[in-house]
Amino acid sequence: MNPKYGAEPGRMIYTHVSDKYSPFHSKLINVGDRDATYVLDGLLYHEPDLAIQEHCTDTAGFTDHLFALMDLLGYRFAPRIRNIGDTRFYTPTNAPGPATLAPLIGGTINTKTITAHWDEILRLATSIRQAP
Repeated sequence: MNPKYGAEPGRMIYTHVSDKYSPFHSKLINVGDRDATYVLDGLLYHEPDLAIQEHCTDTAGFTDHLFALMDLLGYRFAPRIRNIGDTRFYTPTNAPGPATLAPLIGGTINTKTITAHWDEILRLATSIRQAP
């Protein structure tokens, strides 16, 4: 059941649009899928010769994993997150940041886990970059 599209299976077209308001990649997707699944497809596998540096998306177009992969693949990621006040972000250190951000900070990143799996993370990013 999808609250926006109803109970019937359906499809929609996920389209990437450049800052010049021209589409450069479109993909037919299931309406129940999270848009974030398809963000990298358009950025990496589009036809035009665009030098994409930044990607903006709505709430359905981001996940924690996508934040990391976008940086590793060289993109600036700027999602528009609905209900951001209910979201908790994690920082690399316990150092206090700006007081206005304090209510959004949920804790620190588990850097030991990242360090332990760094080779696999780089392998994943490289595999995504090299995929046809």
